[in-house]
Amino acid sequence: MTLALAAVAVLALATPDLSLAQTQTAPVAAVPAARPAAAAPARMVQGVAPAAVIAWLTTQGTTPGAIQTDQGRTFVRVSADGLSWLLFFQSCDAAGMCSDLQFSTGVSSATITPDKINGWNRDRRFLKAIYEAPEGTTPASAVVQYDVLLTGDGPDQLIDHLAIWRGLLPEFARLTVGGATAAPAAQ
Repeated sequence: MTLALAAVAVLALATPDLSLAQTQTAPVAAVPAARPAAAAPARMVQGVAPAAVIAWLTTQGTTPGAIQTDQGRTFVRVSADGLSWLLFFQSCDAAGMCSDLQFSTGVSSATITPDKINGWNRDRRFLKAIYEAPEGTTPASAVVQYDVLLTGDGPDQLIDHLAIWRGLLPEFARLTVGGATAAPAAQ
């Protein structure tokens, strides 16, 4: 039985004076004539320009570096609260507006274990970490990232996201490197 017929059958059972036959043969109201299509509103610009974000980050008590590009990825190095990290500009259009960002940093330490990283991902929202096994004499490392989709215009839409990143990053540093003064370096 189709979903529509099932709904009509339930309605018929719930309404004693309405039979299934009556619901199938009831006249259909006339459909009003379609209105002419109105002009589509101008598309609202969504996203941020990297230069505007750098200027804004300075007002937020951080120290951003210059815009850099490596292997087609545009980013800026940022220092704040004794920690360093990268802010990647993603999905940028021809006009230079970027509709999503990624906060990212990495740490290397012999104290990093898969269990620590799995525990981080299990117990915390927003910032997700990736464990990288040691290779030769290189110790284990971990990368933590926070992806942000932008739905408005301008850098002020980053206020809450920057607060989340800056609030959780010191916890990640303590977990992975230990000590309150641990400082992940942007990788």
